[in-house]
Amino acid sequence: MRRYRRLVLIDRVIPFLAAFVGLIALAGAVTAQLSSEARTQAVSGEIAAMKTSIAQLVQQASSLTGPAEDGTAEGLLALQDRMNRLETDWQTQKEAVVAAPAAVTAPASPGAAPADQPAEAAAIDPNLPTTDCIPLGTRFMVTPNETYPLCQSRQQVKVGMITGDTVEVTGAGTIVETGFGALAGSTCTVMVFSADAAGFAEMRVNCT
Repeated sequence: MRRYRRLVLIDRVIPFLAAFVGLIALAGAVTAQLSSEARTQAVSGEIAAMKTSIAQLVQQASSLTGPAEDGTAEGLLALQDRMNRLETDWQTQKEAVVAAPAAVTAPASPGAAPADQPAEAAAIDPNLPTTDCIPLGTRFMVTPNETYPLCQSRQQVKVGMITGDTVEVTGAGTIVETGFGALAGSTCTVMVFSADAAGFAEMRVNCT
């Protein structure tokens, strides 16, 4: 009799145990599903953020690689034209200054060559620099606190401070942009074409 009761009790408990196990399995499945959805949402959020970052980078790259329309090229061309005009005007003025005294000088000596004959080329003096020097009549760039020997001349161009529109030259003083000055103790004239506050200038030296 007791054995029969035990069997009946076990038969009644088994369905409850099965239901309990089923509930546990269902709870585990629901938890796994929620975790998977959370991971999916997180990955989706990261992908969206990456897409936004890539779009911003592409936009920035497009703005950087686009054609520059700030007028830089036109400004450089205008500056070059201005320098060419200044050089032409300065050369014309210098030729006029040189020609004025020549018109009132004494007659040429009997041994002088006629004006219609070309003058002989000056001989090269081996005692004067011919290399690592600046040829006369040539435009060249200078920087502050530098010395530039002149070819076939004992003169040197010693550059001091350079501002946005002036250049300091030892023996010639401070020369303004598009102006010129004479080197002391020589027949050389220094012409400044341009000066920049960044520390460079363009000039030319002529000696008579």
